[in-house]
Amino acid sequence: MATGILARNTTYYTGALVLQKILSFVYFWFISNALIPGQLGQYVFALSFTTLFSILVDLGLSPVLTREASKDKDQANTYLQNVLGIKIPLAILSLAAAWLVITVTSKPDEVKLLVYLASFIMVLDSFSLSFWVIFRSRHTLVFESIATIIVQIIIFSLGLLALRTTGQVRHLILALLAASIFNFCFAALLLKTKLKFRLKPRWNSQVVVHLLRIIPAFALAGVFVKIYNATDSVLLSFLADDVAVGFFAVPAKVIFAFQQIIPNAFAAVIFPAFSFYFANSLVKLTETFHKAIRYLVILSLPLTAGLVVLAKDVVTTLWPSYVAVIPTFIIMALAIPFIFLAFPTGYLLNACDQQRKNTLNRGIITTLAVVLNLILIPQFTYFGAGITFLITNVLLLLLDTAWIGRVIKLQPRLLLSMLGKSLVATGLMIVVLVSLKASVHFLLLIPAGVMVYFATLYLIKGFVLDELKLLKRSS
Repeated sequence: MATGILARNTTYYTGALVLQKILSFVYFWFISNALIPGQLGQYVFALSFTTLFSILVDLGLSPVLTREASKDKDQANTYLQNVLGIKIPLAILSLAAAWLVITVTSKPDEVKLLVYLASFIMVLDSFSLSFWVIFRSRHTLVFESIATIIVQIIIFSLGLLALRTTGQVRHLILALLAASIFNFCFAALLLKTKLKFRLKPRWNSQVVVHLLRIIPAFALAGVFVKIYNATDSVLLSFLADDVAVGFFAVPAKVIFAFQQIIPNAFAAVIFPAFSFYFANSLVKLTETFHKAIRYLVILSLPLTAGLVVLAKDVVTTLWPSYVAVIPTFIIMALAIPFIFLAFPTGYLLNACDQQRKNTLNRGIITTLAVVLNLILIPQFTYFGAGITFLITNVLLLLLDTAWIGRVIKLQPRLLLSMLGKSLVATGLMIVVLVSLKASVHFLLLIPAGVMVYFATLYLIKGFVLDELKLLKRSS
């Protein structure tokens, strides 16, 4: 696989995610200011609650399909058909489980309806993901990039229409459902027309046994990730109230948006690349891993510093009704570097047949997250959830790093050098931001901080212009 392909795919997908997340952020800003915190909490709870049950639909099939289709493109259609054959009964089971559990809770009927609707989104998105990973395995992300933008435009348009006409949360969920239907149909159509794939579900015993044999570790990892991502909002709803969920949603949305734009874009590209290089070139595997770490360090440190320094300005300007969440915003922002770097470490373990180690690490932090939330949420509500978020993300990176050295030869001197240079540039950026904060609007401080950071990083040889030229040529 050429370096240019890797960079080009990253550029396409990152560009699409940047645009999608800008639209998503603006959309969230609209709904968070149009709804009262309790309504926003109901919206977030419904989506988080169904996320827990999406575990039953996928069971680790998507990363398994990505890995196997990357290794053997001739068998990709067969793998996909058998994955569909496994997923259909799992989808029926997950729908039944979600409906049963929410029905027996004491949640209001309006919240139960939101969950019923959101459960269909859960199923459609799971099947769409299986379709898109086939294109990822072939290092073709342009179609998914286009779909990502169109999906967000549908959500944005229908959601704003719902806010202007009815203002009801269930209509916001229906906007998401419409977008999920489009994404599913678009991905399926492209598979049939571009790749000539057959989408009829199959149950080939030999293929199914092969998949089931390697699924358990991936399935457990998926279970842990889903629980980890949803447990804070769900527990906040049950241990506190939907108002607390609404307050927590503000910093969580901001952090999640950056997570999706940057490391998730890398992940969509580097996982197939890691799988390919593990089978063909350990030298390239090591080189690609260190490059991924380097780029994510360069991007995550100034982002964290900027959010921490400007947290009060951001919240009071964009969410004046949510100023109480500023301390939570700051503590969650501190987790960004650890979140970013845990993407390449986790995907490297999965790609190199070390999924059990990856699963163990995510099992540990998920268990810790549940325990800490059970302890801290009753005392500190959403701030307690923010503390848990920071602690568990720091621990995850430490656990991953402990295993990475057994897969590839880490270069500590190189890693420390890139970290040191980024810290120097970040420190100077913080000084400039703090010095100008009282007299300059924070929207003007953002580009100023970016320029100071990258100018400093360039002067101390944290990166060279040739890297930017390579990225431009490959885009």
